[in-house]
Amino acid sequence: MKIYITTLGEFDIRDEEKSLFNPSNRTYRLYKLLQYFITFRNRKILPDTIIDNLMTGSDTDDPKNVLRTQIFRLRKMLKKMEQKHTDEGNHLNIVFSNGNYSLEVGDAVELDIDVFDSLIDQGDRKNPHERDEAIQLYQQALNIYKGTYLSQNPYEVWLVPIRNYYSRLYLKSLNRLIEMLADQDKNDEIIKLCEAALLLEPYEENVHIHLLKAMLKIGQSKKAMDHYEYIEMLLHKEMDMEPSPALKSMFRKIQSHFVEKGELDIIRLEDQLEEGPDSGALICEYEYFKFLYNIQKRKSLRTNESDYVALVTLAKSKIPRHDQTEIEKWSNNMTKVLSKSLRKGDVFSFWNDTQLLIMLHNISNEGLNVVESRIKKNLYLYGKESYMDMQIKFQPIQSANVLLNESS
Repeated sequence: MKIYITTLGEFDIRDEEKSLFNPSNRTYRLYKLLQYFITFRNRKILPDTIIDNLMTGSDTDDPKNVLRTQIFRLRKMLKKMEQKHTDEGNHLNIVFSNGNYSLEVGDAVELDIDVFDSLIDQGDRKNPHERDEAIQLYQQALNIYKGTYLSQNPYEVWLVPIRNYYSRLYLKSLNRLIEMLADQDKNDEIIKLCEAALLLEPYEENVHIHLLKAMLKIGQSKKAMDHYEYIEMLLHKEMDMEPSPALKSMFRKIQSHFVEKGELDIIRLEDQLEEGPDSGALICEYEYFKFLYNIQKRKSLRTNESDYVALVTLAKSKIPRHDQTEIEKWSNNMTKVLSKSLRKGDVFSFWNDTQLLIMLHNISNEGLNVVESRIKKNLYLYGKESYMDMQIKFQPIQSANVLLNESS
Protein backbone atom coordinates (compact mmCIF):
# COMPACT_ATOMS: atom_id res chain seq x y z
CA MET A 1 0.00 0.00 0.00
CA LYS A 2 1.31 3.43 -0.93
CA ILE A 3 1.90 6.42 1.33
CA TYR A 4 1.04 9.89 -0.04
CA ILE A 5 2.81 13.00 1.27
CA THR A 6 1.34 16.48 0.69
CA THR A 7 3.60 19.53 1.07
CA LEU A 8 2.07 22.14 -1.26
CA GLY A 9 -0.25 23.85 1.20
CA GLU A 10 -1.06 22.00 4.41
CA PHE A 11 1.32 19.15 5.28
CA ASP A 12 -0.20 15.68 5.42
CA ILE A 13 0.80 12.01 5.24
CA ARG A 14 -1.90 9.59 4.08
CA ASP A 15 -2.38 6.03 3.04
CA GLU A 16 -5.18 5.06 0.68
CA GLU A 17 -7.72 5.16 3.50
CA LYS A 18 -6.90 7.89 6.01
CA SER A 19 -4.45 10.50 7.27
CA LEU A 20 -1.48 9.22 9.25
CA PHE A 21 -0.52 12.75 10.33
CA ASN A 22 -1.30 13.18 14.01
CA PRO A 23 0.37 16.37 15.29
CA SER A 24 0.58 17.16 19.00
CA ASN A 25 2.83 19.09 21.36
CA ARG A 26 4.96 15.95 21.81
CA THR A 27 5.36 15.27 18.09
CA TYR A 28 5.68 18.87 16.82
CA ARG A 29 9.51 18.81 16.67
CA LEU A 30 9.52 15.34 15.14
CA TYR A 31 7.25 16.39 12.28
CA LYS A 32 9.31 19.53 11.76
CA LEU A 33 12.42 17.34 11.50
CA LEU A 34 10.59 15.02 9.09
CA GLN A 35 9.58 17.99 6.92
CA TYR A 36 13.22 19.08 6.86
CA PHE A 37 14.34 15.62 5.73
CA ILE A 38 11.58 15.49 3.09
CA THR A 39 12.65 18.87 1.73
CA PHE A 40 16.25 17.66 1.37
CA ARG A 41 15.40 14.02 0.66
CA ASN A 42 18.04 11.71 -0.81
CA ARG A 43 20.77 14.20 0.11
CA LYS A 44 23.57 13.83 2.64
CA ILE A 45 23.17 16.33 5.49
CA LEU A 46 25.66 17.06 8.26
CA PRO A 47 24.25 17.07 11.82
CA ASP A 48 25.62 20.60 12.31
CA THR A 49 23.60 21.80 9.30
CA ILE A 50 20.40 20.37 10.76
CA ILE A 51 21.17 21.94 14.14
CA ASP A 52 21.85 25.36 12.57
CA ASN A 53 18.53 25.28 10.71
CA LEU A 54 16.22 23.73 13.29
CA MET A 55 17.70 24.47 16.71
CA THR A 56 18.62 28.15 16.51
CA GLY A 57 17.87 29.73 19.86
CA SER A 58 17.70 26.39 21.66
CA ASP A 59 19.03 26.53 25.23
CA THR A 60 20.37 22.96 25.23
CA ASP A 61 24.04 22.39 26.07
CA ASP A 62 24.29 19.31 23.86
CA PRO A 63 22.33 19.88 20.61
CA LYS A 64 23.91 16.86 18.87
CA ASN A 65 22.59 14.54 21.55
CA VAL A 66 19.16 16.19 21.32
CA LEU A 67 19.22 15.66 17.55
CA ARG A 68 20.19 11.99 17.93
CA THR A 69 17.30 11.50 20.36
CA GLN A 70 14.83 13.19 18.01
CA ILE A 71 15.99 11.09 15.05
CA PHE A 72 15.65 7.92 17.14
CA ARG A 73 12.05 8.90 18.01
CA LEU A 74 11.33 9.87 14.39
CA ARG A 75 12.54 6.49 13.15
CA LYS A 76 10.22 4.78 15.63
CA MET A 77 7.31 6.95 14.46
CA LEU A 78 7.99 6.12 10.79
CA LYS A 79 8.31 2.43 11.66
CA LYS A 80 4.92 2.55 13.36
CA MET A 81 3.39 4.14 10.24
CA GLU A 82 4.75 1.30 8.11
CA GLN A 83 3.53 -1.54 10.34
CA LYS A 84 0.06 -1.57 8.76
CA HIS A 85 1.39 -1.51 5.22
CA THR A 86 3.03 -3.96 2.88
CA ASP A 87 6.41 -3.19 1.32
CA GLU A 88 7.86 -2.46 4.76
CA GLY A 89 11.15 -0.61 4.41
CA ASN A 90 10.15 0.75 1.01
CA HIS A 91 8.65 3.94 2.42
CA LEU A 92 10.75 6.44 4.40
CA ASN A 93 14.10 5.42 5.87
CA ILE A 94 16.57 7.67 7.72
CA VAL A 95 20.14 6.40 7.33
CA PHE A 96 23.41 7.59 8.88
CA SER A 97 26.60 7.07 6.88
CA ASN A 98 30.06 8.68 6.98
CA GLY A 99 28.91 11.36 9.41
CA ASN A 100 25.84 12.37 7.37
CA TYR A 101 22.12 11.78 7.71
CA SER A 102 19.94 11.09 4.69
CA LEU A 103 16.25 10.36 4.11
CA GLU A 104 15.72 7.63 1.53
CA VAL A 105 12.31 7.78 -0.16
CA GLY A 106 11.12 4.40 -1.39
CA ASP A 107 8.96 3.49 -4.38
CA ALA A 108 5.93 3.05 -2.13
CA VAL A 109 5.90 6.79 -1.35
CA GLU A 110 4.27 9.38 -3.62
CA LEU A 111 5.36 12.95 -2.92
CA ASP A 112 3.16 15.71 -4.35
CA ILE A 113 6.10 17.94 -5.36
CA ASP A 114 7.63 15.10 -7.39
CA VAL A 115 4.34 14.62 -9.27
CA PHE A 116 3.98 18.42 -9.65
CA ASP A 117 7.49 18.72 -11.13
CA SER A 118 6.97 15.74 -13.44
CA LEU A 119 3.65 16.98 -14.88
CA ILE A 120 5.06 20.44 -15.60
CA ASP A 121 8.18 18.97 -17.19
CA GLN A 122 5.99 16.81 -19.45
CA GLY A 123 3.88 19.84 -20.38
CA ASP A 124 6.98 21.91 -21.18
CA ARG A 125 8.27 19.21 -23.55
CA LYS A 126 5.10 19.00 -25.64
CA ASN A 127 5.31 20.27 -29.22
CA PRO A 128 2.98 23.03 -30.53
CA HIS A 129 0.77 20.47 -32.29
CA GLU A 130 0.34 18.67 -28.92
CA ARG A 131 -1.21 21.73 -27.27
CA ASP A 132 -4.31 19.94 -25.94
CA GLU A 133 -2.12 17.38 -24.18
CA ALA A 134 0.04 20.17 -22.71
CA ILE A 135 -3.08 21.96 -21.44
CA GLN A 136 -4.24 18.80 -19.70
CA LEU A 137 -0.84 18.25 -18.06
CA TYR A 138 -0.62 21.84 -16.81
CA GLN A 139 -4.17 21.64 -15.44
CA GLN A 140 -3.32 18.46 -13.53
CA ALA A 141 -0.20 20.11 -12.11
CA LEU A 142 -2.01 23.27 -11.01
CA ASN A 143 -4.66 21.19 -9.26
CA ILE A 144 -1.90 19.74 -7.06
CA TYR A 145 -0.72 23.19 -5.92
CA LYS A 146 -2.87 23.97 -2.86
CA GLY A 147 -0.69 26.73 -1.43
CA THR A 148 2.88 27.67 -0.60
CA TYR A 149 5.29 24.87 0.29
CA LEU A 150 4.73 23.79 3.93
CA SER A 151 2.54 26.85 4.41
CA GLN A 152 2.00 26.24 8.14
CA ASN A 153 5.69 27.12 8.74
CA PRO A 154 5.76 30.71 7.42
CA TYR A 155 8.84 31.92 9.31
CA GLU A 156 11.39 29.16 8.69
CA VAL A 157 14.37 30.72 6.87
CA TRP A 158 15.57 27.38 5.45
CA LEU A 159 12.24 27.04 3.61
CA VAL A 160 12.49 30.32 1.68
CA PRO A 161 14.46 29.10 -1.40
CA ILE A 162 12.39 25.94 -1.95
CA ARG A 163 9.13 27.82 -1.28
CA ASN A 164 10.06 30.50 -3.83
CA TYR A 165 11.03 27.82 -6.35
CA TYR A 166 7.62 26.12 -6.27
CA SER A 167 5.77 29.44 -6.24
CA ARG A 168 7.65 30.57 -9.36
CA LEU A 169 7.09 27.19 -11.04
CA TYR A 170 3.36 27.40 -10.28
CA LEU A 171 3.05 30.93 -11.68
CA LYS A 172 5.14 30.14 -14.76
CA SER A 173 2.94 27.14 -15.57
CA LEU A 174 -0.21 29.13 -14.84
CA ASN A 175 0.85 31.85 -17.29
CA ARG A 176 1.65 29.27 -19.98
CA LEU A 177 -1.71 27.60 -19.52
CA ILE A 178 -3.55 30.94 -19.67
CA GLU A 179 -1.74 31.87 -22.90
CA MET A 180 -2.78 28.55 -24.48
CA LEU A 181 -6.39 29.00 -23.38
CA ALA A 182 -6.39 32.61 -24.63
CA ASP A 183 -5.33 31.38 -28.07
CA GLN A 184 -8.43 29.16 -28.02
CA ASP A 185 -10.60 32.04 -26.72
CA LYS A 186 -11.55 30.05 -23.59
CA ASN A 187 -12.07 33.12 -21.42
CA ASP A 188 -14.47 31.51 -18.94
CA GLU A 189 -11.82 28.92 -18.11
CA ILE A 190 -9.21 31.67 -17.74
CA ILE A 191 -11.44 33.52 -15.26
CA LYS A 192 -11.89 30.36 -13.14
CA LEU A 193 -8.14 29.73 -13.22
CA CYS A 194 -7.30 33.29 -12.19
CA GLU A 195 -9.86 33.38 -9.39
CA ALA A 196 -8.46 30.13 -7.98
CA ALA A 197 -4.88 31.42 -8.32
CA LEU A 198 -5.67 34.69 -6.53
CA LEU A 199 -6.80 32.74 -3.48
CA LEU A 200 -3.20 31.51 -3.28
CA GLU A 201 -1.29 34.50 -4.72
CA PRO A 202 -3.43 37.61 -4.07
CA TYR A 203 -0.67 40.11 -4.95
CA GLU A 204 0.43 38.56 -8.26
CA GLU A 205 -0.08 41.34 -10.80
CA ASN A 206 0.02 39.19 -13.94
CA VAL A 207 -2.85 37.06 -12.68
CA HIS A 208 -4.97 40.16 -12.06
CA ILE A 209 -4.19 41.43 -15.57
CA HIS A 210 -5.11 38.08 -17.16
CA LEU A 211 -8.38 38.13 -15.20
CA LEU A 212 -9.23 41.68 -16.32
CA LYS A 213 -8.49 40.85 -19.97
CA ALA A 214 -10.71 37.76 -19.87
CA MET A 215 -13.55 39.70 -18.22
CA LEU A 216 -13.43 42.35 -20.93
CA LYS A 217 -13.42 39.75 -23.71
CA ILE A 218 -16.71 38.26 -22.50
CA GLY A 219 -18.30 41.66 -21.91
CA GLN A 220 -17.99 41.87 -18.12
CA SER A 221 -16.94 45.52 -18.11
CA LYS A 222 -18.59 46.29 -14.76
CA LYS A 223 -16.92 43.33 -13.04
CA ALA A 224 -13.59 44.34 -14.57
CA MET A 225 -13.98 47.87 -13.19
CA ASP A 226 -14.94 46.52 -9.76
CA HIS A 227 -11.92 44.23 -9.75
CA TYR A 228 -9.55 47.01 -10.79
CA GLU A 229 -10.83 49.16 -7.91
CA TYR A 230 -10.28 46.21 -5.57
CA ILE A 231 -6.67 45.79 -6.78
CA GLU A 232 -6.07 49.51 -6.34
CA MET A 233 -7.36 49.36 -2.76
CA LEU A 234 -5.36 46.21 -2.01
CA LEU A 235 -2.10 47.76 -3.21
CA HIS A 236 -2.75 51.03 -1.39
CA LYS A 237 -3.85 49.52 1.92
CA GLU A 238 -1.59 46.47 2.16
CA MET A 239 1.59 47.66 0.44
CA ASP A 240 1.26 51.47 0.20
CA MET A 241 1.84 51.20 -3.55
CA GLU A 242 0.30 52.69 -6.66
CA PRO A 243 -0.82 50.47 -9.57
CA SER A 244 1.96 49.64 -12.03
CA PRO A 245 2.01 51.08 -15.59
CA ALA A 246 0.67 47.73 -16.86
CA LEU A 247 -2.30 47.87 -14.49
CA LYS A 248 -2.97 51.52 -15.33
CA SER A 249 -2.96 50.55 -19.00
CA MET A 250 -5.62 47.92 -18.22
CA PHE A 251 -7.66 50.59 -16.42
CA ARG A 252 -7.66 52.72 -19.58
CA LYS A 253 -8.85 49.71 -21.59
CA ILE A 254 -11.67 49.14 -19.10
CA GLN A 255 -12.67 52.80 -19.35
CA SER A 256 -12.71 52.58 -23.14
CA HIS A 257 -15.15 49.66 -22.94
CA PHE A 258 -17.50 51.79 -20.83
CA VAL A 259 -17.23 54.69 -23.28
CA GLU A 260 -17.89 52.42 -26.28
CA LYS A 261 -21.04 51.07 -24.63
CA GLY A 262 -22.23 54.43 -23.35
CA GLU A 263 -21.97 53.22 -19.76
CA LEU A 264 -19.58 55.79 -18.34
CA ASP A 265 -20.78 56.65 -14.86
CA ILE A 266 -20.29 60.41 -14.54
CA ILE A 267 -21.53 60.49 -10.95
CA ARG A 268 -18.97 57.86 -9.93
CA LEU A 269 -16.17 59.82 -11.60
CA GLU A 270 -17.28 63.01 -9.81
CA ASP A 271 -17.34 61.15 -6.49
CA GLN A 272 -13.78 59.95 -7.08
CA LEU A 273 -12.63 63.48 -7.81
CA GLU A 274 -14.29 64.83 -4.65
CA GLU A 275 -13.28 62.04 -2.26
CA GLY A 276 -9.69 61.42 -3.32
CA PRO A 277 -7.89 58.07 -3.08
CA ASP A 278 -8.16 57.39 0.67
CA SER A 279 -11.90 57.11 1.27
CA GLY A 280 -14.91 55.29 -0.04
CA ALA A 281 -15.79 51.58 0.00
CA LEU A 282 -16.21 49.36 -3.05
CA ILE A 283 -19.71 48.18 -3.99
CA CYS A 284 -19.90 45.01 -6.07
CA GLU A 285 -22.20 42.18 -7.11
CA TYR A 286 -22.79 39.36 -4.62
CA GLU A 287 -20.88 36.71 -6.61
CA TYR A 288 -17.85 38.98 -6.77
CA PHE A 289 -18.22 39.75 -3.05
CA LYS A 290 -17.93 36.01 -2.31
CA PHE A 291 -14.79 35.84 -4.44
CA LEU A 292 -13.17 38.74 -2.52
CA TYR A 293 -14.35 37.22 0.77
CA ASN A 294 -12.58 33.93 0.01
CA ILE A 295 -9.36 35.76 -0.88
CA GLN A 296 -9.44 37.83 2.32
CA LYS A 297 -10.38 34.85 4.49
CA ARG A 298 -7.41 32.84 3.24
CA LYS A 299 -5.06 35.83 3.56
CA SER A 300 -6.16 36.57 7.14
CA LEU A 301 -5.12 33.04 8.15
CA ARG A 302 -1.55 33.90 7.20
CA THR A 303 -1.42 37.48 8.49
CA ASN A 304 -3.60 37.28 11.65
CA GLU A 305 -5.46 40.39 10.53
CA SER A 306 -8.72 41.25 12.28
CA ASP A 307 -11.23 41.22 9.42
CA TYR A 308 -15.01 41.16 9.92
CA VAL A 309 -18.14 40.61 7.85
CA ALA A 310 -21.33 42.52 8.73
CA LEU A 311 -24.88 41.60 7.76
CA VAL A 312 -27.24 44.59 7.58
CA THR A 313 -30.94 43.69 7.58
CA LEU A 314 -33.96 45.96 7.21
CA ALA A 315 -37.15 44.45 8.64
CA LYS A 316 -39.92 44.77 6.06
CA SER A 317 -42.52 44.80 8.83
CA LYS A 318 -41.20 48.21 9.90
CA ILE A 319 -41.84 49.76 6.49
CA PRO A 320 -45.32 51.31 6.10
CA ARG A 321 -47.49 49.06 3.91
CA HIS A 322 -44.41 47.05 2.86
CA ASP A 323 -43.91 49.83 0.35
CA GLN A 324 -41.45 48.74 -2.38
CA THR A 325 -40.75 52.39 -3.14
CA GLU A 326 -39.55 52.91 0.43
CA ILE A 327 -37.40 49.79 0.23
CA GLU A 328 -35.76 51.05 -2.95
CA LYS A 329 -35.23 54.42 -1.31
CA TRP A 330 -33.48 52.70 1.61
CA SER A 331 -31.27 50.71 -0.78
CA ASN A 332 -30.26 53.83 -2.68
CA ASN A 333 -29.60 55.76 0.52
CA MET A 334 -27.56 52.89 1.99
CA THR A 335 -25.40 52.76 -1.13
CA LYS A 336 -24.55 56.45 -0.77
CA VAL A 337 -24.15 56.26 3.02
CA LEU A 338 -21.83 53.25 2.95
CA SER A 339 -19.75 54.69 0.12
CA LYS A 340 -19.09 57.72 2.34
CA SER A 341 -19.06 56.06 5.79
CA LEU A 342 -16.70 53.14 5.18
CA ARG A 343 -12.98 53.16 4.48
CA LYS A 344 -11.14 52.50 1.28
CA GLY A 345 -10.46 48.77 1.39
CA ASP A 346 -13.92 47.88 2.74
CA VAL A 347 -16.37 46.16 0.40
CA PHE A 348 -20.17 45.85 0.41
CA SER A 349 -22.80 44.11 -1.68
CA PHE A 350 -26.59 43.78 -1.70
CA TRP A 351 -27.87 40.24 -1.23
CA ASN A 352 -31.46 41.34 -1.82
CA ASP A 353 -33.43 44.57 -1.51
CA THR A 354 -33.44 44.52 2.32
CA GLN A 355 -30.12 42.83 3.15
CA LEU A 356 -26.53 43.70 2.40
CA LEU A 357 -23.11 42.38 3.39
CA ILE A 358 -20.06 44.43 4.36
CA MET A 359 -16.46 43.18 4.58
CA LEU A 360 -14.40 45.29 6.99
CA HIS A 361 -10.63 45.03 6.76
CA ASN A 362 -8.36 44.95 9.84
CA ILE A 363 -10.72 46.52 12.37
CA SER A 364 -10.85 46.37 16.18
CA ASN A 365 -13.90 45.62 18.34
CA GLU A 366 -14.08 49.30 19.24
CA GLY A 367 -13.95 50.12 15.55
CA LEU A 368 -17.02 47.94 14.93
CA ASN A 369 -19.05 50.07 17.34
CA VAL A 370 -17.85 53.22 15.60
CA VAL A 371 -18.82 51.81 12.19
CA GLU A 372 -22.32 50.82 13.34
CA SER A 373 -22.91 54.20 14.97
CA ARG A 374 -21.62 56.08 11.91
CA ILE A 375 -23.80 54.13 9.48
CA LYS A 376 -26.99 54.69 11.49
CA LYS A 377 -26.19 58.34 12.11
CA ASN A 378 -25.38 59.05 8.48
CA LEU A 379 -28.48 57.19 7.27
CA TYR A 380 -30.63 59.36 9.51
CA LEU A 381 -28.85 62.56 8.46
CA TYR A 382 -29.05 61.63 4.80
CA GLY A 383 -32.52 60.12 4.52
CA LYS A 384 -34.32 60.96 7.80
CA GLU A 385 -35.24 57.27 8.00
CA SER A 386 -35.45 56.90 11.76
CA TYR A 387 -38.62 54.78 11.57
CA MET A 388 -36.81 51.92 9.93
CA ASP A 389 -35.70 48.98 12.04
CA MET A 390 -32.20 48.16 10.79
CA GLN A 391 -30.09 45.45 12.42
CA ILE A 392 -26.31 45.06 11.96
CA LYS A 393 -24.58 41.81 12.95
CA PHE A 394 -20.77 41.44 12.95
CA GLN A 395 -18.81 38.20 12.68
CA PRO A 396 -15.04 37.56 12.37
CA ILE A 397 -14.24 36.61 8.79
CA GLN A 398 -13.10 33.11 9.81
CA SER A 399 -16.60 32.31 11.12
CA ALA A 400 -18.61 34.57 8.82
CA ASN A 401 -20.26 31.62 7.07
CA VAL A 402 -22.93 31.97 9.76
CA LEU A 403 -23.85 35.41 8.42
CA LEU A 404 -23.62 34.30 4.81
CA ASN A 405 -26.09 31.53 5.61
CA GLU A 406 -28.43 34.01 7.29
CA SER A 407 -28.43 36.14 4.15
CA SER A 408 -29.20 33.21 1.86
